[in-house]
Amino acid sequence: MGQLHNLMLLLPCLIFSTLLRTEAMSVAPVKVSTTPIFPTIPRGQTNKDFQVLLRVEAPPAADLNSHVPLDVVAVLDVSGSMNDPVAAASPKSNLQGSRLDLLKASMKFVIRKLDDGDRLSIVAFNDGPVKEYSSGLLDVSGDGRSIAGKKIDRLQARGGTALMPALEEAVKILDERQGSSRNHVGFILLLTDGDDTTGFRWTRDAIHGAVAKYPVHTFGLGASHDPEALLHIAQGSRGTYSFVDDDNLANIAGALAVCLGGLKTVAAVDTRVSLKAAELSGGGARIVRVDSGGYESSVACGGASGEVVVGVLYAGEVKNFVVHLHVPAASSTTLTFSSVECGGYYDAATVCDHCHHRHQQQLLAVGYSYSHAPGAAAAAVSVEGHGVFVDRPEVAAVFVSVDAFGVGGGRQRQIPLPSPVVMQHMVRFELLELVAGFAEAEIASKPATTTTQPRAADVLQGKWEEFRRARQFWGGVELDGLEEEVDAMVASLRSGLAYVSSWVSSHQMQRATAMGSPEKVVAEFMTPAMVIMVEEARKLPPPPPPAAAEAARERPGGCDGGDDIHHVIRQRLELWSKVRREVPLMYQPSPEQEDVQLTAVFREASLEAIDRAMHHDIYLAVVHVSNQRRC
Repeated sequence: MGQLHNLMLLLPCLIFSTLLRTEAMSVAPVKVSTTPIFPTIPRGQTNKDFQVLLRVEAPPAADLNSHVPLDVVAVLDVSGSMNDPVAAASPKSNLQGSRLDLLKASMKFVIRKLDDGDRLSIVAFNDGPVKEYSSGLLDVSGDGRSIAGKKIDRLQARGGTALMPALEEAVKILDERQGSSRNHVGFILLLTDGDDTTGFRWTRDAIHGAVAKYPVHTFGLGASHDPEALLHIAQGSRGTYSFVDDDNLANIAGALAVCLGGLKTVAAVDTRVSLKAAELSGGGARIVRVDSGGYESSVACGGASGEVVVGVLYAGEVKNFVVHLHVPAASSTTLTFSSVECGGYYDAATVCDHCHHRHQQQLLAVGYSYSHAPGAAAAAVSVEGHGVFVDRPEVAAVFVSVDAFGVGGGRQRQIPLPSPVVMQHMVRFELLELVAGFAEAEIASKPATTTTQPRAADVLQGKWEEFRRARQFWGGVELDGLEEEVDAMVASLRSGLAYVSSWVSSHQMQRATAMGSPEKVVAEFMTPAMVIMVEEARKLPPPPPPAAAEAARERPGGCDGGDDIHHVIRQRLELWSKVRREVPLMYQPSPEQEDVQLTAVFREASLEAIDRAMHHDIYLAVVHVSNQRRC
């Protein structure tokens, strides 16, 4: 009966997994679409800033067990401050651990989640890279996973913090890959809890050449890290900046899971969108600029062409950009004459008495290319451009007639109807520019104490109120959601710029970042794979109790049995993790049961008892092994 109950609980997961695999067989390619802000422009009108929304959409996550192979270099801070104690992962327990203990547990989660086709390198650093704790690229298959785990177990914290030499070592490891191994997608994960102690001044120009080759996803641990450095490293490499605050250091694995859920579902690399203005010499449109956030964009040949370099796309991701055009008054040479009813296309001199006629103008031709794996020519895909068209009728046929003075009576006026979705993305890019500029100004001022932070909060609040007033009558634009985001940033400034910097990083890359905890993310940037990975991280057991960790660390180096202790700890953690998952299922309320609160109390009590029993059991197991193998 118990097995049948467990099978019923697993049935939804099995169905979902089957659907994912079915979807994998017919996964769609990358798609690019466009939406002009107006479907029509009066023929005689010149529009100096006509916006076109450019949407790049990756195929959905289909099979999480089949993805582009990864080469991940984990750059881990083992400076002395990583020994600082933090609160336990379980709020019901008195267990205490260090930042390093939690970092180790989080990295072991990453090691478990990498697939056999992936590779992992560890670069531990303090005053410089620490070779005894570091490794080259290890194949996760075979012994690689075990070797990486042992490297993590042996980490010890001491010394200062020098970020740049460690990053240069990580880039070197990826640069020195040979042959087919370069078909793996390279990423760097940087985790640190402190400010750089070398006095290095972090600017975009200073780091661009050092880290621009590979995305560096940076993670700040606790309140003492430097948001400026980690944000600039992320921006200079097309990565992201996340952080966990002091109250959420037990959730480092969750912050990594947000990132890892994307890395494991790479759908395309080297994604580029090309833009070509139509008939520039004949009085057609020209490209003025592209709002692309943290993605590189360019305009060339006086506005005749442009490009957006998207790079890596995770499955299920959507990137939105806004192309700004200068559209002059239409001439007969720039128009195509079409018939809606007859479906035919004619030149401007042709007349059909039975059709509704339209004069259209092509503004842009949009093409794109991408690859399924880096360096694999056979996996490259190039898609011919589609046209962006608008109608260019006479003024009287373009606009909707409304009453200027209310219902009934009064003169009539004509108003345009802009696309709400284009307007919403325009506002988002404008807010991003405002907040990023504010963050840059605050970083440049480099306040010495937190007493100046209330002033910064007032400045950002004032900028937002001015921003909102200027756009309060923009039809179809929803500002309430943006106001909630700004309110959260204003409140966060009491403790520094970390939250604002992470928000900027998330919106620049249109990718989820942990903004203080894994629960604080921009929901629209979360893909299904990220959600699943975060949920798995949330179910992790707490790290080993201090007694067990100390017993493993203090054992003399020449004694046998160190590996036995680690093996015992892993075994006991796996056992108790299973118990912790399954016991709460005993307290499932029946449909008729009304006292759900009582069920919750029983469930919380059982979890607390499990935690206490687990810590005691692991401690006794470690002591037993230590006594047996004592030198």
